[in-house]
Amino acid sequence: MKHFFIILWLSITLCTTAFGQTISVPSNQYKIDPSKSLAVCNLEVGYINTMWTGPKTAISFDVNYVFNNPVTTVSIGNPYTITHPITLQQFTLYFTQLPLVFISTENTILDEPKVLANFRLVESNQTEVVSKIGIEYRGAYSQSLSKKSFRIEFWEDMEGNTTQDVSLLGMRMDDDWNLQAMFNEPLRIRSVTNNTLWNLMHTPYYNDLEPNAKSGIMMKYAEVFVNDEYRGVYGVGEPVDRSLLKLKKYNNNIRGELYKGITWDGAETFSYLPPYDNNSRFWSGFEMDYPTEITEWNNLYNFIDFVINENDANFYSQYASQFDVDNAVDYYILLNLLRATDNTGKNIYIAKYNTNEPYFYVPWDLDGTFGTNWYGGQDGLVDDLLSNGFYNRLWNDCSNNGFRDRLQNRWNELRNYLLAETNLQNMFLTNYNLLVDNGVYAREELAWEEFVLETDQLNYLNDWINNRLSFLDTKFNESCNSLAIQTINQPAFNIYPIPATTTLNIDLESSGNNIFNLYSQVGQLVFSKAITASQNNFILPVLANGIYYGKISGEQQLSFKLIIKH
Repeated sequence: MKHFFIILWLSITLCTTAFGQTISVPSNQYKIDPSKSLAVCNLEVGYINTMWTGPKTAISFDVNYVFNNPVTTVSIGNPYTITHPITLQQFTLYFTQLPLVFISTENTILDEPKVLANFRLVESNQTEVVSKIGIEYRGAYSQSLSKKSFRIEFWEDMEGNTTQDVSLLGMRMDDDWNLQAMFNEPLRIRSVTNNTLWNLMHTPYYNDLEPNAKSGIMMKYAEVFVNDEYRGVYGVGEPVDRSLLKLKKYNNNIRGELYKGITWDGAETFSYLPPYDNNSRFWSGFEMDYPTEITEWNNLYNFIDFVINENDANFYSQYASQFDVDNAVDYYILLNLLRATDNTGKNIYIAKYNTNEPYFYVPWDLDGTFGTNWYGGQDGLVDDLLSNGFYNRLWNDCSNNGFRDRLQNRWNELRNYLLAETNLQNMFLTNYNLLVDNGVYAREELAWEEFVLETDQLNYLNDWINNRLSFLDTKFNESCNSLAIQTINQPAFNIYPIPATTTLNIDLESSGNNIFNLYSQVGQLVFSKAITASQNNFILPVLANGIYYGKISGEQQLSFKLIIKH
C-alpha cells in the first residue's frame, strides 16, 4: 500500500510539473544542506517572476525539486516546501537577496595555522569571487561558542606561498578578510551597524594626503555554508591593517605603526608601564601588527610613559602633538555612545601614519554594545562613563579648545543628525528589517539551537538608545569644573610567563569569586579552576604547544590569548 501511494504521488507530481514551469537556477546560486533539510537560493526573485510568469511547480537544483504547492510569485524570506523527486525528502526552501559564501575543505579548521580550502562568493546579480583560501578560526572567547568566526586569506597556490588581493561585496582590495559569526549578538545587527557608524563619524586627519584611507573597517552581510553545512549569517569584514589606514611603508626611519590591543594589561589601559622586550611581538596587552620588518616598542612605550608619568603642565601642553585630538574625541564619543565595555584598552588598535606623526585609535570587535555585554547578555546600565588612564587625564583638560571643550562641541554637532535618536534607531532598524525580510532569523534558529529570536530585543535596543543619549546629553554638556566623572576601567591584570609551559601566574587587581577556564583552539575546555585571590599560581595539565584562550568570569570578566610552548 505504501508503494502504491508513492507511485501515485510521483504520477501526480510529474503531471503537475509537465503543465507548470520549472525555475532554472545556476549551479552557483543555491546550496542544499541535507542534514537540516534546508535549501537556500539567491537568484533574484524579480528575475524569476519575470522569466517564469505562470505557476511554478518545480525548481532545478541538482535535480528538479517539486513545490508541494505550485507558486505563482516567489518572494524573499518566505519558506517554501519542496520535495526531492527520488528520495521524497522534503526541504524548506528560502530565497534570499544576501550573498552566499561556499567554503569547502578536506582539512580540519583550527585557530592556527590556516589550512587550504576552496572559496566561492556569489551575489544575487551573479557577481562572483572564486579562489583558493587559507582559513582558520578567529577570536578568543568566541571560539568557545558553537558558531565560530573565521579569518581567511586568498591564495594563488596550494600552500599559501603567494597571496592575492580581492574585493568582496564592493569593499576594498585585500588578501585578508574576516567572517564574523556575530553569535553573541542577539539580533546580529550591532557589529555591522557600529562599524558603519564609526566610518560616518570619523575621517583620518591625513585624508588629504591619503584620500583612500579609512578610519575603520566596513562589514556586510552574507550567508555561509561550510562543507555543505549551513552556518547562518556572517559579517564579511575588512581587516584592520596598514592597507586600510594607508600607513607609510617601512623604510629605515620612515614608517607607520600599528598595535593591536589583544588582552587586558597595564600599557593598553594606561594604568602601569612594564618593561618591553624587542625580541617579542607581544607587550603588556599589545601585539605589534606593523611594521613587520622590525620589532621596536620604544615609540609606543615612550608615548604611554608620557601619558602615565608626565607632569600636568607638560602633559596638557604637549599631548595634542602626540595624539590626534579629533580622533581622541570621536573615539571617546563612540566608546560611550556604544557603552563598549570591552573596548577601553583591549579591542583597540593604536596607529601612527608616519614617523613623527601623532597616534590615533582604530576600533574593532564592536559586538558587546548598546545594552549588551561581550558575551551577549543584556546589560541595562546607561548612567556611567567609560574611560582609561589616557582619557582620565584628558578629561581634566578644561582649557579653551581643550579636550572637554572639543568633546562638548563635537557631541552637540553629531547629535543634530548622525547621533540623533531617530537616525540611530533607523540604522539598526534597516539592518534588522534586512534580516527579517530575507528570513535570516528563521534560518539562524534552524542552524543553531541556542539562538532564539526574542521579538522584544528591538524595543529594548530602542529604549536603551533613548536613555543613553539622555544621560550623555547631560554629562557631556556639564561644566568642566563641576562634573564628577564615573569611570569603568577594565580590571588590570598580569599573566606570566609568556609563553607558558607547565605553570601559569595570574595577578588580578583584586580578590573575589571567579572561575578561570582555559580553552583549546577548537573551544574544548582543557583546564578549569576557581580563584578567589588576587595573586594566583596554577600547575597546568600537560598541553600541546599552541595557542589557548583563557576566560575569567565571576566578579571580574576577562579574556586573553595564551601561548603554550615547551
